[in-house]
Amino acid sequence: MKLYLIRHPKPEHADGVCYGRLDLSVDSAESARTLVEVRERIPPEIWQQAPIVTSPLARCANFANALAAPGTAQVADELIEMDFGTWEGRPWQAISREELDRWSLDLWTYRPGDGENAVSIAARWERWLERMRETKTTTVVAVTHAGVIRVALALAGRRRLDDLAQATIAFGSVHCIADADTAGPGSPWC
Repeated sequence: MKLYLIRHPKPEHADGVCYGRLDLSVDSAESARTLVEVRERIPPEIWQQAPIVTSPLARCANFANALAAPGTAQVADELIEMDFGTWEGRPWQAISREELDRWSLDLWTYRPGDGENAVSIAARWERWLERMRETKTTTVVAVTHAGVIRVALALAGRRRLDDLAQATIAFGSVHCIADADTAGPGSPWC
């Protein structure tokens, strides 16, 4: 199976804010520009055959539905961004240095804001991946978030688990993992 993981376009009013599961909107011009760029990065035949699956948050779902038009993207709750608990909606500068340092020292198991940790994201990712495998689909396009993509890259052996924060996941970026059902160190990439 091939997975094309797409990060949503840049949301409005997100600069400097921990927004995890906040349902922020995306400017329509930004979304249209990103749509053109993403369509060019993925081979045309993929758009004709692959299902498009999305996080339920509007910044992903609206973009995924534009990609799927005239069809509709399938919503997968497992693709939602990390829950940052009490950090949600707060400026990053308002979060104590001590809390940020604890998270940076233990990216895999620390629960920022008493929310979710990367282990939880990995469990969600594995559940979703198993569901996709059961469909016998050969290619899937998924619109999701930086946290989910970072964990997927780590589980595919492309990033160290303790190095999740170092993976740059730009808005509108496309990340392709091939043979995801045998993910692990050395997994082929598209």
